[in-house]
Amino acid sequence: MLLDTLSISVCIVTYNPDTEIVFKIIHILKNARLPIILIDNNSSDKNFLSLLQSVNTIIPLENNVGLGKAYNICCKVSKELGAEWVLFLDQDSLPLEPFSVNEVIEKLKNDAQLYYNTAIVSINSDTATKTISINEDFYLAKYIVGSGMIVKNSVCEKYKFLENLFLYSIDIEYATRLRRAGYYILAYKKQMLKYRIGETYKKYRRRIPRYLSYLLSKLTGKDLINYPFYSNPMRYYIILRNNIYLLTRRKVEITYSKYLPFFVLYLYESLGLKETLKYVLRAIKYGIFGDLDNDNKRIFNLK
Repeated sequence: MLLDTLSISVCIVTYNPDTEIVFKIIHILKNARLPIILIDNNSSDKNFLSLLQSVNTIIPLENNVGLGKAYNICCKVSKELGAEWVLFLDQDSLPLEPFSVNEVIEKLKNDAQLYYNTAIVSINSDTATKTISINEDFYLAKYIVGSGMIVKNSVCEKYKFLENLFLYSIDIEYATRLRRAGYYILAYKKQMLKYRIGETYKKYRRRIPRYLSYLLSKLTGKDLINYPFYSNPMRYYIILRNNIYLLTRRKVEITYSKYLPFFVLYLYESLGLKETLKYVLRAIKYGIFGDLDNDNKRIFNLK
């Protein structure tokens, strides 16, 4: 593979994925002549890995190390490949065809100062918290989501992703830290991903969340009567815990605290009052005292 095609490498972290979607992602990336790094977080069925002969680097991990550590491994491998940037994709985010991600970096290079000061460019513009339009191609962004972020390898090497968060809010913390360090976070104006294929939203069934969500929808003008449904409610717990952890350490802006009540509502909808109180107290405990590694071990049965 020619060096000029290695300006961007692609990292996919998998854990018990829908293999059909993963195969589609790989096919699109190979057509775009992009080098692919796949980190598998100890999926229960690893047979799909043997069918990915076209992937440049496959690293099957013996334990589930979470997203943060997997991202850090990707950064290291990407640098070894000689790439200047690394694009992170979730296992359920499908690049839109024709996928010409190199155009993003080429357009960024048109402004040397912008290129030099940019740490992340998101091609998942629909999910980015955009602030102002910089030019015809890019928005300045406050927050981005992990899937679709293109991170400069020199930045990736210097600023490691937080590993103890394990699963959620890693991207929020990372963008905040880099902005505070003086870097630009950008969102490309062209949406280039179909994000979270198959994600389910449901209407609240319980009375209190139903009434509160209806009231908030009226006040904000946003559709808040549906919530993101996860079959495992521990996901809501982890989001709540991680955000308490980040807020109490000022790793994200205090305004981000406005989302905490929603995470509590999600727990209540899934578990009822008694279990929700238990997990809210647990989230406060680990969020404040910060022993996230041990909590992660209990949640994910890690060694």
